[in-house]
Amino acid sequence: APIAGQVTFTNTGRHIVARGHFSTTVELECSRCLRMHSIVIDLPIEEELPIAGHTLEMLEAAQEEEIPEDEREPLFVDSIFDLTELLRQSILLALPMRPLCSEECKGLCPHCGANLNEGPCGCPTDLDANPFAALAKLLEDEESIE
Repeated sequence: APIAGQVTFTNTGRHIVARGHFSTTVELECSRCLRMHSIVIDLPIEEELPIAGHTLEMLEAAQEEEIPEDEREPLFVDSIFDLTELLRQSILLALPMRPLCSEECKGLCPHCGANLNEGPCGCPTDLDANPFAALAKLLEDEESIE
């Protein structure tokens, strides 16, 4: 899906500061019923992008031996901005870990695999197959003692 947004760039001398926002639509599979659904992601952007050449100067000034992970490849080289990786990472972090088509999603029947959002599947509701059936029997036994 296309990404739309607005970004303002400010040159601080050693960095280009990018501020703004963007939005896009992502197709995800519901983790309960496995249906595809769309979510809109609308995120702010606020990043300091190192200018090519200044990363090494900063390291020499700080007398560090290794280039930090986030400064290995500047996003601003020869007056060209490449925000692809920055946007990709922002979108991935914004995605839900367990995407749902709706909060009320009933998921799939564990026996026949029918989508329970479309109606009951007709499978018998066998309480003995429920892993908590033993706990229900304990409650019944406790109530009969009293």
